[in-house]
Amino acid sequence: MIKNNQEYWNEGYWKRVINNQKKLFKSENWLDKYKGIINKVEGNSVVDLGCGIGQDTKWLINNGFDVISCDISSIALEKLKEFIPESKTLQIDIRETLPFKDNSINLVNADLSIHYFNMTDTIKVFNEINRILIPNGMLIGRVNSDKNEGYIREETKIIEDNYYYDFEKYFRLFNKEQFDILSKNWKTIVLNEDVITRVNKKKVLWEFIFQKI
Repeated sequence: MIKNNQEYWNEGYWKRVINNQKKLFKSENWLDKYKGIINKVEGNSVVDLGCGIGQDTKWLINNGFDVISCDISSIALEKLKEFIPESKTLQIDIRETLPFKDNSINLVNADLSIHYFNMTDTIKVFNEINRILIPNGMLIGRVNSDKNEGYIREETKIIEDNYYYDFEKYFRLFNKEQFDILSKNWKTIVLNEDVITRVNKKKVLWEFIFQKI
């Protein structure tokens, strides 16, 4: 089994996306709908956690934030620097201790980047994000919902509740009960499911904004 390590994201995902996708940046960004909330964040330091090639980084920079774009994939970060030369990048594994001081970051963005881990690691990720945020700092993100169809196939292996292995990748499908566990040390600002079209397929996502208490 190949875990979601740097090799997987370099060879199995981002290289394929960059080589095959003609239009990597969309004119609209999902963060637009939450601009009013995001702009109320105290200060302008942002960690874009699992930034990929920088769609959200670009939006955040354009809206006046000082962004550190973080990803496990060196290929993604190299491409991000090509698209956004002024960007600051940092290669990290989200599952490890985040290399930021306590109470030092105003906003963390985690868009489609934290639904790949077992529950122990997922809780650790949320706790680490909470640690680095200032009081009243915000975490905004999206994760896959358990209402997605076609994710669970006959050959998909169940690792633990809501956590699976398929196509050389581990993945988690979220429901409200998991958020009840993960949001204990947070104030919930937004928590809702949305349906989007991605690669010509319907995709159900949880969108969330949590504020550090």
